[in-house]
Amino acid sequence: MNSRFIACVLGMMLACLSACSEKRVDTQWPSRPIKVIVPFAAGGGSDTFARQLIREIENEALLDQPLVVINVGGAGGSIGSRRVKNARPDGYTMLMLHEGILTAQYAGRAPYGPDAFEAVAGTGRIDMVLAVKDDSRITDLKQLMDQSAAEPRSLSFAANIGAPSHFGGLMLEKAQPGSMFKFVQFGGGADRFAAIAGGHVDLSIFSVEEFLRYREGGLRAVAVFASQRHPAIPQIPTAKEQAYEVTSSSMHFWWMPKGTPDEIQKLMADAIEKAMGSESMKKFMADSWTEPVVLRGENLQRELDEREVNISKVSLRQIEVLPNFPMWIGGIIAILIAIALSGHFKNRQPDVEAEKVFAVFNRLSLTCYLMTGLYVLVLSMAWLSYPLVTAIYIFVMGSLIASWRRSAMVPLFLMSLLMAFGLFYIFTNVLVVDLPG
Repeated sequence: MNSRFIACVLGMMLACLSACSEKRVDTQWPSRPIKVIVPFAAGGGSDTFARQLIREIENEALLDQPLVVINVGGAGGSIGSRRVKNARPDGYTMLMLHEGILTAQYAGRAPYGPDAFEAVAGTGRIDMVLAVKDDSRITDLKQLMDQSAAEPRSLSFAANIGAPSHFGGLMLEKAQPGSMFKFVQFGGGADRFAAIAGGHVDLSIFSVEEFLRYREGGLRAVAVFASQRHPAIPQIPTAKEQAYEVTSSSMHFWWMPKGTPDEIQKLMADAIEKAMGSESMKKFMADSWTEPVVLRGENLQRELDEREVNISKVSLRQIEVLPNFPMWIGGIIAILIAIALSGHFKNRQPDVEAEKVFAVFNRLSLTCYLMTGLYVLVLSMAWLSYPLVTAIYIFVMGSLIASWRRSAMVPLFLMSLLMAFGLFYIFTNVLVVDLPG
């Protein structure tokens, strides 16, 4: 087929999609509901806080559109944060995630950190508690740390690997040379409590609110990671009182995709700050022993910088908790390509059955494998928008199958546009899945 005709069709396609993909400035933000991604299961501390604050924003009519919480758990918050990172910076997708956005980067669970987002606000500070089972023979932090140093890995520590609970344990290890815990992967506070109550692990870290909630189920606090004793549990000494310079607190940070307009960030921060000042929110924070702090601007950046310095000082041991999916996918693609090549260059003998097996692995299938791999790579890196990449992929794949017949080009062109933008609409508006815009 005429190569100039093919280039012309592809050029028209790119021009059309580029025009369709022009970013529109929303002068009436918000003009539709705003998605708030909470990267943990419903019912946890982060989810409860987010829903309460959003309820106050709506009760006070601080924004013209509702905020919708979407729980996207997994990988210590990285799955949810990645969704927001790849979302369009139009102010309609945001993330609420504590310092796990820092720990995930330093643990190697995410190749990005705070710099990949716009930090909008920080709300509520919660102190952390180290706890064991109520019938444990460990009575104080010194006894615990002495055993950890004398018998490394003898104490199992429930942690969400790569999350703040994990880094809290690593800070303890750093405070006493030679000490080493056996970290065991468990998810949120509820999962870690169940692990201790069931006798599967020896200890873990909880927020004060979580500890108070689970205490009657069989938890006993050993230390509070704060500068002074906590008023909710004044009988529990701080780690500093027990000669260990370890402090750790959690804070809810609100993020938007990189490039979100400053004016939208300001409007959202204003709404969050006003909601934090409502009487209902103050009562909620008092009941959950959360310090009613609100940070934005330079104060927020200073807080993030301080937390990053503390986290960066911790030595992280390699702990594999998930398969290396990119390696597996790459290996599968390599195997398929090898099979295709072996089928193409195979010394053809009069073996009918072998001919049937290798018939499918020809030059066309090899090209399709490579195109699909390239398509997945471009999407995963978010280099181009989903509709643009998908439309080109469908058009090229269809053209290969149709052997680039001129009569098929226009129908394929229209079908690729319809499928790409149709799928984009279904994913983003029906299934509420953010895609590279």
